[in-house]
Amino acid sequence: MADLSEKNYSALFQEKKKRFSDEFNHIELIDFFKSPYLGYRYRAEFSLIKKNGYTSLAMTKDGQKKEITSFPIANLRIQNLMESLIRFINTNSIISDKLFQVEFQSSRTDDSLITLIYHKNLGSDWEQQALEFASSENVSVIGRSKKQKIKIGKDYVKETYSYLNNTYPLFLFEQCFSQTNPYICDDMLNWVSENVEPSLEDVLELHCGLGTFTILLSRLFRKVLATENSRPSIKGLKQNLELNNSNNVYFARLSGQETLAALNQERSFNRLSAIDLNEFEFSSVFLDPPREGLDDKTLLNVKNFNQIIYISCGFETFKRDMNYLEKTHEVKKLAMFDQFPYTDHIESGAILVKKAPD
Repeated sequence: MADLSEKNYSALFQEKKKRFSDEFNHIELIDFFKSPYLGYRYRAEFSLIKKNGYTSLAMTKDGQKKEITSFPIANLRIQNLMESLIRFINTNSIISDKLFQVEFQSSRTDDSLITLIYHKNLGSDWEQQALEFASSENVSVIGRSKKQKIKIGKDYVKETYSYLNNTYPLFLFEQCFSQTNPYICDDMLNWVSENVEPSLEDVLELHCGLGTFTILLSRLFRKVLATENSRPSIKGLKQNLELNNSNNVYFARLSGQETLAALNQERSFNRLSAIDLNEFEFSSVFLDPPREGLDDKTLLNVKNFNQIIYISCGFETFKRDMNYLEKTHEVKKLAMFDQFPYTDHIESGAILVKKAPD
């Protein structure tokens, strides 16, 4: 088993810190954010493995399933649910039959959700057994199979994020991307709010997801235009905006490229018919792309914004994109966020301002 001690985590964090610093040694203003060394994961996915008639949770490593007997990097609520669920699975054939994936999600108030995914149609007998487990563990349970979803309780958990002296709630919906490590998410929100001046102009947010950063941006800028290509995430965003009474956010289901094409009047979209783009005065763009980073067209377009706020989950693509963006913008601040301790993964942040013309 990997060494999950605080001492080892600190050593690994220092290695990441050096790697980040060496890459950006021309930048002086860099912030580094450590994670708790245990209990930091609030989402986890597992497959199943069966040995000698006993079913266990498993994860795949080097192409092979490995039994998971403990998972201390998850928060305590998920750890306890893992144990309870495995006991239930091994004593209940209706629940275990053709079950192939289990997903856990929790919040820092122990609001929790389990999704069970099957290679079979789920009937009333399954629903009765799942209801029994949900009631005994005070947890919501979702059953999924092809073209089927059975919901017992809620299909989200409610998390509360913090920045400076402020907080806001967010519904984190099942099957939508959300931050795995809420402590680091707080650090990201706090870092952005400390380094971005409130503005009477507007901000464009690409890849907005459920609205994790959208709520913060709505409090820093006059108006927000937020776009996202995922239908479930846009549906979740709408509910989160209502939850927070965020009335200055306009949103549409568009990819990043589609959004920029609309702003450049290259294409029109029915999905934007209720939004007058001429009413926006954009000074800033907020970017939180997938791991593959920014495509060439997006890079070409975002250089026209006075301020770029970039959160990245892929270090290699972040380095590539920064090399391009630094041709037109000065780096005001950089940050390294250790979202995934004990891995090589580095989450990055940059705030850039447009260079004055020569």
